[in-house]
Amino acid sequence: MSIKVSAAQQLSTLSGFLIQQGICFMQSNNIPKITTKETEHLRESYPALSHLEAGNVSEWLQERKDQLFEMARVSENEADMTRVLGLLASGIGAVCYAVNPMALVGGLIGGAAWLWFVVEHSNRTKEIAPLPFVRGNFIDALARAGDYDNRNNYQADHLANTVKFLERQSAEEYAFLHAEFENIGQYLTQVEPGKRFYAYRWMFGWFGKLKGRQLPTYQSMALHLQDVTIDSRVNLSEISAIAQAQTQLPPTVDIKQFQSPQVNIGQTNQAASPSKPTELQPSANGLSPETITHLPLANRANALIAALTKSGFQIEDMMSSQVIAIAGTQRGGKGTLAAILATLSLALDSGLNTQYFTAGVDVYPFSCNLISALKYPEKDADGADKLVARDLLKFLKGLDASEPYSHKNLLLVIDEAMRLLSLLDESDRTWAIQYLLSRFAKCGGTLIIVLHGSNLTSVVGKATAGLADTFKLSVNFIGCVAQSVSAGGLRKINVASGEYFKANPNNFAEPVSGGNLGMIPNWLKIELHPGNGQPDPARTLLKFFPELVQHHQPAVMPRGEKIAPDDAVNQLESIFSKPTQEAEIAELEFVSISETDLEQILNIVTSAVTTPVSFAAIRNSRKWGEEKKGVRYLRCAIAQLIESKQLKGSEKLGFTAF
Repeated sequence: MSIKVSAAQQLSTLSGFLIQQGICFMQSNNIPKITTKETEHLRESYPALSHLEAGNVSEWLQERKDQLFEMARVSENEADMTRVLGLLASGIGAVCYAVNPMALVGGLIGGAAWLWFVVEHSNRTKEIAPLPFVRGNFIDALARAGDYDNRNNYQADHLANTVKFLERQSAEEYAFLHAEFENIGQYLTQVEPGKRFYAYRWMFGWFGKLKGRQLPTYQSMALHLQDVTIDSRVNLSEISAIAQAQTQLPPTVDIKQFQSPQVNIGQTNQAASPSKPTELQPSANGLSPETITHLPLANRANALIAALTKSGFQIEDMMSSQVIAIAGTQRGGKGTLAAILATLSLALDSGLNTQYFTAGVDVYPFSCNLISALKYPEKDADGADKLVARDLLKFLKGLDASEPYSHKNLLLVIDEAMRLLSLLDESDRTWAIQYLLSRFAKCGGTLIIVLHGSNLTSVVGKATAGLADTFKLSVNFIGCVAQSVSAGGLRKINVASGEYFKANPNNFAEPVSGGNLGMIPNWLKIELHPGNGQPDPARTLLKFFPELVQHHQPAVMPRGEKIAPDDAVNQLESIFSKPTQEAEIAELEFVSISETDLEQILNIVTSAVTTPVSFAAIRNSRKWGEEKKGVRYLRCAIAQLIESKQLKGSEKLGFTAF
């Protein structure tokens, strides 16, 4: 009941605002409508928007979802009827044309209707479906006839096949509601009345832009809605009536009595059996490792997440996106939070592939595949970090070349990201930033990246071709601050405060409205950092997961061996690639190449933003216009440019101009 009263209070505030703005006189002819005759019917096709603005968010979303599915079912029935009548009329006209000439006309009309549907359906779904009651592509239907597993999969996709009969935008909206129903409801309930329908359309638009991979974060939507005014078309009287009806509803059954018993992880009865976690009892002192280490790994992680949430530390909100960027001041606790998130993620999923890249040797002892300066003990600090940056670049190149969503069990943690990226060549650094901003999500993994900078522009620079705006909407930015503590006498040192917040991408030191994520509780600050002697939450957390502790030691280089420099590695790779290149040249020597095409290839390479330029980038360049050159032709042309010392490189490494 308190929630409904709160909604009524919000509506009362909205009413006062609307009255002040004069919107209550919307019926007056002096105020023009923003709706045009082409768009006026669009709002009428939705369930009553007053219910959405009044706070009935879940009911409105479910009604819209049911409406779209019913529209799809009706369209499917009409499509089947069209094909049945079309084929029937064509058959009758073909058989009975000699008896009655009009039968031929009817057959032509029926055939035209049948053909119209097949073409229209093919344009919308890229499927050829000439037969009624047979869904999907006709060729696939023939393949299903003798394949039991394929038929089972077809039956499992019954819902998706029905939705295909909707118009493209309506089908995308149904997919939007089906995939993100709970998230949409949570987002819209936090939006003020009068802006909810706009927020719904805004989220749907970004769902399409991001190809259905994810929704923008809530803070990005909140920042956008600050510049959006309340919709002038809202019906204030209807919204007020709905709000009053909500507050006058009789008491309903308390559904909490039907919920499963909740485990209170505050304290565990040590004498209890390990198989009865429901006997955990609360404690004012928080958790201790001795009380829950007997639990299975995943149960332990869930218990700790529940305890952290109860303490006000919103750990689940921090992992609410596929890409998490932790930013803030030096010694603010960015690496600590990254280690906490990685440890809890690994505890929840023991099959997680955790790849950890960082500069330097100050690392946390948790289980992962660590790539740091410890891997190269023979090098000095700068040399080792350069090799770590090279390893990171190779890893990202491998992800980019893999199949989409083939690394769903990947957790990639990049600590000291700015340091590592600064050690790459300009072209490699630009490529790495662009990949992390625009294409990493396609691999299916999760990225935790630690950034040092005051805002996003200081991180990505100006060479990202506008990708920063997309990055802002798809990333969960977490900010943190440091605090000064005494180091003896007048000396001070900076240590993490343990407090985190959702950061504004335009200013990492500024939290977004309502973006407080809480502070690490004191019971997670027992262990001390071996370097500065300050509380270390990440090492304390590992006391709850002793099986996830992994002490990382410097790699031992075999005696007499040393790491090959980059130029030596590249030289060996080019040597091994020369026979292939020569074979290609010999094979294509007979092809005649025009001087115009040679100049065009040089123009493509020299005008590229990043170098070296791959063979595919040269062939698919827009500078060729509509006529792309053949693979054999381009290989011969590039070979001639290499022989004339105008280009250098290979298909494997890419091409650059002398």
